[in-house]
Amino acid sequence: MTLVIAIDGPAGSGKGTIAKKISAFYNFPHLDSGMLYRSVAYLCETGGEKNIDENIVLKYVQNLNLDQINTNNLRTKEIDEISSKISSYSSVRESLKSFQINFKEIHSDKKGIVVDGRDITTVIFPNADLKFYITASLKDRANRRFEELILINPKIDKKLVIKELQKRDQRDMQRSIAPLKIADDAIIIDTSDLTIEEVMVKVHREIEEIIK
Repeated sequence: MTLVIAIDGPAGSGKGTIAKKISAFYNFPHLDSGMLYRSVAYLCETGGEKNIDENIVLKYVQNLNLDQINTNNLRTKEIDEISSKISSYSSVRESLKSFQINFKEIHSDKKGIVVDGRDITTVIFPNADLKFYITASLKDRANRRFEELILINPKIDKKLVIKELQKRDQRDMQRSIAPLKIADDAIIIDTSDLTIEEVMVKVHREIEEIIK
């Protein structure tokens, strides 16, 4: 049986970092579902699409090949905005849902997988063996996102980062299709005042309880 570790949380909470560390420690394949939406957003942007309607986006989804995407190009303000918008399209979410569920089948020979995103614990893998909801204060999340973006754009304004995160939170939590919410059986970890090492101690404790 393939163990499924599902992780949800708002932007900048640290869920991606945690997922990667779990993946590396246990040698579990990792899927960042946010990267799927970012990749589609990147294809829309590089394709010169001005009107990002659902049918146009779906065309890019159906031809998505992650091996052809340079992930170094996906952490920009523009990609953030487009990916947030297209994530509200039901047909896009449904197509990418299949992509994510198939990730488990592709790696059925592995002892476990790690998947992180916004609706992993509630929609994609509602029966996951272990569910985490990773969160942090808006201030801490903005600081983390600012540190990422300033490497790309040294002139980035931190106030703008905070404003964009607030807008992203609102869109993610209030969208009618698969909104970001805490699963009833999720383990909530607030990373605001914790180091990544302290967070991983908590995470490892929960995982070891499952696999022992």
